[in-house]
Amino acid sequence: MLVAIRLLEETYPSELAALMGVRPYTVQSILASLEREAISVSRLMGRTRVVSLNPRYFAHAELSALLWKLGKHDVDLQARLAARRRRPRRAGKPGLL
Repeated sequence: MLVAIRLLEETYPSELAALMGVRPYTVQSILASLEREAISVSRLMGRTRVVSLNPRYFAHAELSALLWKLGKHDVDLQARLAARRRRPRRAGKPGLL
C-alpha cells in the first residue's frame, strides 16, 4: 500500500482499495495505523479524503526513495496504476449508457 501511495503521490482510500483488491474498510484501518505512526497524512479535499506520505516523517526521504525503487520494479502494480481513473466521479453523475 505504501508503494502505491508513493507512486501516486496523492490518492484516496477507495482508489487504494480498488488497486489492491481489498475492501475499503481494510484500507481505512491500515491508513489509520499509518497515520498514528505519522508515516502518512490525510486531508479533506471537498468530501474526499486525500492520502499522501508525511513530508515531516523523520525518515521521509529514505522511505520515499525505497518505495520508489520498489515500485519501479513492480510491473504489475505499474500496469494497475496506469489503468486507474485519477479522480473520483462527480456525485449524482449518470452512468454510461
